[in-house]
Amino acid sequence: MAQTSKATVVAGAGAFSKSGSNRHDVLEAVTLIVRHGETLFGAESGFVAWNTARAGRFELTVFDPARLDAEQLSDEPLQRSLPAPLRPLAKRATTSGRPAFSNGLEGRQAESTHSQRMRNALVAPILLREGEVAGLIGLINKPGGFSPVDRRLATALARLAAATMAINLDAAESRSSFVDDALREATAALTRSLDRETVLATLLDRLGHIVPYDRACVMLLEEARRVSVRAVFDGSHIQRLQPEARTELDLAEHPVVDHILNSGAPLVIPDLRERADWTLPTDPTIEVAWMGVPLFARGSVAGLFSLSKGEPGYFNDEHLKLAEAMSSQASVAVENAILYEQMRASTLRMQNLSRRLVDVQETERREIARELHDEAGQALVSLRFGLRLMEREVEEGANVRERVAELVKKTDLVIESLHRLAADLRPISLDHVGLDAALRQNAATVIPSSTTTVRYKARGLTGQRLPAEVETAVFRIAQEAMTNVARHADASNLDLLVEHLGDRIQVVIEDDGVGFDAGRGWDGDHIGLIGMRERAESLGGTFTIETAIGKGTTIVVEVPIGGSNPDC
Repeated sequence: MAQTSKATVVAGAGAFSKSGSNRHDVLEAVTLIVRHGETLFGAESGFVAWNTARAGRFELTVFDPARLDAEQLSDEPLQRSLPAPLRPLAKRATTSGRPAFSNGLEGRQAESTHSQRMRNALVAPILLREGEVAGLIGLINKPGGFSPVDRRLATALARLAAATMAINLDAAESRSSFVDDALREATAALTRSLDRETVLATLLDRLGHIVPYDRACVMLLEEARRVSVRAVFDGSHIQRLQPEARTELDLAEHPVVDHILNSGAPLVIPDLRERADWTLPTDPTIEVAWMGVPLFARGSVAGLFSLSKGEPGYFNDEHLKLAEAMSSQASVAVENAILYEQMRASTLRMQNLSRRLVDVQETERREIARELHDEAGQALVSLRFGLRLMEREVEEGANVRERVAELVKKTDLVIESLHRLAADLRPISLDHVGLDAALRQNAATVIPSSTTTVRYKARGLTGQRLPAEVETAVFRIAQEAMTNVARHADASNLDLLVEHLGDRIQVVIEDDGVGFDAGRGWDGDHIGLIGMRERAESLGGTFTIETAIGKGTTIVVEVPIGGSNPDC
C-alpha cells in the first residue's frame, strides 16, 4: 500500500524536477495519455497533478477548466491546488495505491466554480519505484458515471504515465552521474598542474564536456581596470596565448565584462545582437548566445571565462549551474597557480638579491680597503714620518712648534677620513638623534649642490623616535634612492619628503632626471631598486615607483610603524 510520507513526496517531486530541460517533454507525454483517456471514457475533461514538497499537497499542472465551462486557474500556487471535490478521491488513491472514483460530486458543497460543473470523477495515482506517488491523473464527467471496471483502464493509463516519468528519471540520473564524473575528472585535471596557462587551457577543455560551446575564452585581471585574454577556443582547438599574443581590454570600454567582474555574478545573454552595450570583439555569424562566469582567487574576482553559441537563447539554467560548478573547481586551481607563481617569482628574486648582495658586500669591502689604504693609511704613514722628524729635531734642540701643528693637522685629517667612512657605513646621528637628522645630513652630503638642488622636508617627526628597524629601513631606502639620483639621474632637482601619517611613515623621493624604462627596472642590474622594495616589504610596507625615459622618477614608500622603539 502506498504511503504518502514526506520522504515520498520529496522523492516524487525530486524525480520530476531532475528532468531539467526534459520536464516539458514529460508533461506533454503525460497530458497526451490523459487526453487519450478522455476519448476512451468519453469524459468531458481531465487533469494532471504533481505531488509537491508541501507534505502531500497536489498541485495541478494540466487542467482545462474551459471544458467544464469554469474559470481559468490562477497562477498563484494556492489556487493551483486540487479543487475541493477531488481531494477525498486523491487521498483515497494515494493511500490505497489504486484508482478511486465518485459519481456523486454535484451533491457536495462547492468551494469553487470548478466543482459546480463536476458530476463524477476518477483519480489514479502515478506510482514510481517502491510505491512512491509522483502525481495523479484524473478524468471528470463521464456520461453515466464511472464503474469498478473503469479502474483497470485507469490503472493502465497511470502505469503508462509512470513509465514515461521513469524513463525520464533514468535519463536524468544518468546525466547527473555523467556530470558528477566530469566534475571529478575536471578537478583532478585542474589540480595536476601549477602552471597558470595550463590550468586555464584545461578549464576550457573540461568545460566543453558538460557545457557545449562554439567559442570560448578566459580573461584574467592584470590591473585594477584592465584584463587580458589568456586562453581561447577558436572553433578547432584550445590555444594558450603567449604574452605577445594576448589581447588587453580596458574595462571602461567593455561594460558587460566590467559588470561581471564588479558584481562577481554570472551573466547569460540570449542574443548578443539585441545588446546595445556589447563591445567585445565577437563574430556575429557564429557567436549569438553568450555566457560569462567569474573566476575567483583569495576571495576576490580574478577574471572570467566566456562561452558562446551560434543558436539564440541556447544557454539555459542547467548550463549556468554547471558552468558555475566548474568555476568553483577552476578558481581553486587558478588561485593555487597564482600563489605558486608568486612564490616562484619571490624565490628567484631572493636568489638574485642574495647573489647581488654578496657582490655588493665585496664591492663595499674593496671600497673600505681602498679608502683605508689610500687615505687613512697614507695619512698615518705621513704622520709616522713627521713624528720621526720631530724626534730628530728635538734631539738637535730645534723649535718643533711648527712640526707639532703640522702633525696635529694630519691627525685631524685621519680622524675626519675615518669619521666619513663610519658615517657611510651607518651615520651616528641615526642612533643618537633619529631619522630626521640623519636624512637631513645625508641629503646635504650625498649629492653635489653644484649640480642638483636638494629640497628636504619632514612632517610629524619632530621630537619623536621610531622603532629602530623602521628608522634603519627608511634611512637606507632614502639613502639608496638619493645615491641613484646622484649617479644616474642627471637631475636638476630632487625632493625628499618624509611624513609621519598616524600608524605609518611615508617617504616620497622625486627627481626631474632622465628616468628609465620601468618595465626593465626589476632585472638583475637594478639591485638598488630590488633592495629598497625588499626592505619595505620585510616590514609589511609597500614600494611603488613611477618613471619613464625622459620623465624623471617618483618613488613612494609606506612602512607601518608598529610599536615604539625599545631603545629610547
